[in-house]
This record gives sequence, C-alpha cells and structure tokens, in this order.
Amino acid sequence: MRTKTKSFKALAALLAWSVTHANAAVISFVDEDIPIPADYSGVAVNLETGTTSTTIAGLSGGDLNFVFAGQGFSNDADETADTPSWQPVREGTGNTDVLKNLGVGVAVGPSSTYSTGYGGSADNFVNFTPGEKGYVGFSVVLADGNDTVAYGWVEVTFQNNDIPGVIHSWAFENTGEPLAVAAIPEPTQNVLLALALAAMAMRRRRS
Repeated sequence: MRTKTKSFKALAALLAWSVTHANAAVISFVDEDIPIPADYSGVAVNLETGTTSTTIAGLSGGDLNFVFAGQGFSNDADETADTPSWQPVREGTGNTDVLKNLGVGVAVGPSSTYSTGYGGSADNFVNFTPGEKGYVGFSVVLADGNDTVAYGWVEVTFQNNDIPGVIHSWAFENTGEPLAVAAIPEPTQNVLLALALAAMAMRRRRS
C-alpha cells in the first residue's frame, strides 16, 4: 500500500508541475486558413481565441484586422477599445508605416519595430508578393488580467485583383518572451508523459 501511495504522490506532483509549466507556453493556431475578404471590412481576428468577424463593426476583443485581401490592414479591430491590443512589426515606428515580411527564424520581441497608437497601411505589397506566403511579426496585449505583452508571428498570403487572401497560422509566447518566426514548440509533452504514467499506475493498481 505504501508503494502505491508513493506512486500516486509522485504522479500528482508531476501533474501539478506539468500544469504549472503549461501556463508558460507557445500558443499556436495551425492551418486555420481564414479567408481575408477583398473589401474594406476584411477580417478581424482575436488571436487568443481564434474568433473572427467580417463585419464592418469589427470584433469585440479583436486584435488584427487585414482588409482588401491583405493589401491593407488596421490595428483597430475592436472599435470599443481605448488602445489597440495588436501592433505589427513595421518598417518604422509611424502609425502608417508598412509591414515587414519576416524570414523564418527571425526573433520577434521587445526590440522589434512597432508603432504605438492606432493606424494601418494600404500598401503591404511593398514587402509582400501577391499569392506568396509571408510572415508578419506582432505584439499583442493578452486578456489575462495582467495585460501581458506577448510576441508572435502570423503566416499569411496576401492577394490582389479581388482574390481573397488567407491567414494560415499564428503563434505567440504567452509570457512575454521573444518568439522566432515559424516556431511552434511542443508544449504538451509533459502532460502526455504524466498521462502515460497515470495509465501505468492504474494498470498496476488493477493487477
């Protein structure tokens, strides 16, 4: 009985460790393939939940807002907010400076170039090629009760000629640490290990 008790105590400790460390993780939305309509409304996205809206009013709690198939963008996805939650990495710090197209492995973090207020750009094709995938880096203020500023990236295909663009995938590091473009670590390995140990413990208990 002591052996079983020790096993379950060890398992409980591992599960608690896994849950604690899972809170510090890369949050990713992979292969979402959200269309960007070729109109002024475009699509607004809440990066924490994956919720989207294509209405002119935007999205409560929304972050990014790509318009005209991605040719333009706005960081006013939530028209009721006092300040923008999402700031993309730009060529400069002005509120109309264009987006950078970042390479795979480039770190997005506090030292990246952002603007500070509301604003967008209608000339994303300076750095992006219509029909080809690219990466936009960003900072986002999380709705976690602490206003944590997280950093991440979004994979996009912008279009022209009334062809819808696409938001393919995105990810961010929820503790405020920098994140490399296209990086999607496996945050659930510890949890999977704990579940495997739990299954082993249950089999031993039955036997």
